[in-house]
Amino acid sequence: MLVVMLIERRWTFAMMIVPGLLGCGASALLALSRLRDGRRRPGDGAMPAAGDGRSPSDADPSREGPRVAFGAIESRTWESLALPPPDEEPLAWRHIVRRWLEPPSMEAVIGMSADGPFPLDLSRRGPHALVAGTTGSGKSVLLQTWCLSLACRNPPSRLRFVFLDFKGGSAFSALARMPHVAGNVCDLDLAHATRALEALEGELRRRERLVAEHHAADVDRLADPPPRLMIVVDEFHALRSQLPDYVGRLVRIAALGRSLGMHLVACTQNPQGQVSADMKANIAVNICLRVRDPMQSRELLGTSDAASISPSLPGAAYCSDGESLEALRCCEARDIDAAVDAVLSAQRFCALPPAEPLFSAPLPRLADVTPIMDEMRSRGGVESDAVPFAVSDDGVRLGTATLSVMLGNVAVVGQRGRGRSTVLSVVAAMLRDVPSVQLRVSRRGAHGVESSIVRGPARVLTDADAAARTHGAAPPPHPRMVWLADDADPLLDPLGDDPLCAEFRAALLDPAITVVFTALTMRHVRVPEHCTTRIVFPTGDRPTDLSAGIPSDLLARFTPEDLDTPGRAVFLDRGRATPIQCLREVPRAIP
Repeated sequence: MLVVMLIERRWTFAMMIVPGLLGCGASALLALSRLRDGRRRPGDGAMPAAGDGRSPSDADPSREGPRVAFGAIESRTWESLALPPPDEEPLAWRHIVRRWLEPPSMEAVIGMSADGPFPLDLSRRGPHALVAGTTGSGKSVLLQTWCLSLACRNPPSRLRFVFLDFKGGSAFSALARMPHVAGNVCDLDLAHATRALEALEGELRRRERLVAEHHAADVDRLADPPPRLMIVVDEFHALRSQLPDYVGRLVRIAALGRSLGMHLVACTQNPQGQVSADMKANIAVNICLRVRDPMQSRELLGTSDAASISPSLPGAAYCSDGESLEALRCCEARDIDAAVDAVLSAQRFCALPPAEPLFSAPLPRLADVTPIMDEMRSRGGVESDAVPFAVSDDGVRLGTATLSVMLGNVAVVGQRGRGRSTVLSVVAAMLRDVPSVQLRVSRRGAHGVESSIVRGPARVLTDADAAARTHGAAPPPHPRMVWLADDADPLLDPLGDDPLCAEFRAALLDPAITVVFTALTMRHVRVPEHCTTRIVFPTGDRPTDLSAGIPSDLLARFTPEDLDTPGRAVFLDRGRATPIQCLREVPRAIP
């Protein structure tokens, strides 16, 4: 182009091309010079022979290669680093008890470095950590050792764990028995995993309120601080792909966890593109085991050294906290079950309660009535204003759903075979021996709706009551009528001709009578004239379920399995909508 411009005597354009031509030439000469210097060994100018097995780091004697560096580090088991020798202390649990009596600390020995044991204090250098490494590099072993070391250093009253294993649940199955574990979920049950993330969000808000109420800067300044919570996520990239809407909760924990005593340890095979910039900005400790791509190593460490770790050295890693880069070999527990048994023995010796579960499993397909019956017996029977009939789910924990028969009528709406009649049977069995309740039951028979009084007033005026009345005391209360009406659609029909229609409609408006009735649809049910509380069995038809009162966000959480499960319903009471699983078996009368 320069030659053409000179021939045509376009001097202005030729002068514009000259600077660019000089710059390109200088860049080409510099690149050739660097390439020539890189191919030569310092001092002799010889190239390494092809196939001689030497890596670029081996070709440069000024740089010690990763294989040589890790080979010089002693390999030790976790027991030899964290526990005294058996001849000094034959019972490991006694050593753990002594460590628990010391001030709490988040420092744990996770391996060996060139200078000896490698301790990592997550509260001082963290408070969060990111672990990366390819399959077989030793990520799960590192997490197990780390959690086991912290459990032997802190009692369950000062440290709790929540394990989120998105690798099938094998990583933390051995540690799940520790008394420190407040939750353990895997990707085989995503509904359980979402509950765990919802519970962590709720725990974050609870700690925020606790700090704000005491006007403290962080939980460590409280007189009775809550135990530290360590959240360990194995295969974070799988969590991100399967539950993308819930990753923001972990990002918020990473942003606010330092002052609230919450620590996050995320483990992934590929940190590139899987961990957001907001999350990385709050993670100070990066541990990189062997990776395949030098870019993955640079993502965490700022250098490609982790890509040169030999596959024959599982557990070899680099740890960076932003100030220093250290090479280490992670230690492995020789017998995890024996170590967990020692922790359990120490917990029993100290009489410490295990960690309270932070969340529970989702609603079961069959609700077991035995625990509820045992609880009722321990309280001496059923209270007339709180009749248990189902297991409730608030999205995090399971509880017991109760009907308040003193606060208005109850409608049970759903198709046949869903469990409507079973609800009435459970309520009838629970109220059968309550002295302050008069029970009436109506069922559809061959000749229309048949009604009967199951039990009349149980309280008889005694001599003590008569004496109390003579002294001006109030008379004993009259039993409250509870009318249980099954298949009440004919009674609710404004044009119905059943003989009980008029009496039933009058009972619905009588504040002294509580009517619990079942219906196929909400067609003839008026809220709040007929009922203030509803139990709705979803049909699967969205317009029908929405018109029955089920909120759209709750209806979206119902899966096809939920719709096919008998007894699965929504409890609508005083402005709250709660998923429930109705008790399947009719309990016997409570003595």
